[in-house]
Amino acid sequence: MLRFQLLGIPVGVHATFLLIVVLGPTNSAQAASLWVGAAFVAIMLHEFGHALFARRFGAKGVNITLYGLGGLTSYSHEEGMSHGRSFVVSAAGSAVGIIAGLALIGLGRLDVFVGWPDAAIEFLDFFVFVALVWGVLNWIPIVPLDGGHMAEHLIAVFSEEKAPLIAQVITWVTVAAIVPLALLNGFYFAAVIVVVFAAAGFRDFRARTVSSETSVQPEVEELKPAPPAPPTPPEPPSTPPAFPI
Repeated sequence: MLRFQLLGIPVGVHATFLLIVVLGPTNSAQAASLWVGAAFVAIMLHEFGHALFARRFGAKGVNITLYGLGGLTSYSHEEGMSHGRSFVVSAAGSAVGIIAGLALIGLGRLDVFVGWPDAAIEFLDFFVFVALVWGVLNWIPIVPLDGGHMAEHLIAVFSEEKAPLIAQVITWVTVAAIVPLALLNGFYFAAVIVVVFAAAGFRDFRARTVSSETSVQPEVEELKPAPPAPPTPPEPPSTPPAFPI
């Protein structure tokens, strides 16, 4: 794994990140290389949106990992983070990418890039696609996408206990609506990805629920040292979500 620091934040790039090449053009080695480079920059920008806002809100141990077809920002917060701030952190990744994408489109309409090499223009086109289009898609309310975590944090304002379950219901209603549309329009890979993400989110939800249930220790009448409790993930307000792009 490639490791480095940027703006004081540790970054790791797993070899599996190169799988992203399958989503780009295959007509030439140059186009494929430009696609991977543009996707790398756009996804890094997305993850730094999460990371910098989390750090601004007092998070510790902020780090970024790029792998597979996206990335993950993780951190810890000793005092917990409010639902509002967690919502902002979840939304920040796509927001930064969308702003960057729209800014480049605006500059293009002002003819700022006239005379630039074709390779540079192609790189910018790929960047805008990933930053803007993928950024918007990441706001779809499917856990573990950013939109799913945003929905969960918003619901938690009214009911922390029911928020994870309601977020799962919203996730699968969304999946039930999106997958048929994707299949009917020939987006078979997108349909598979949506189901894979939703299934991963459901596994995490089940694991968190089971762990929470087993962490309750039975009452005993005699005094004796308490056995160590099994590890229990913190409740949503204090748990940084994972942010796959």
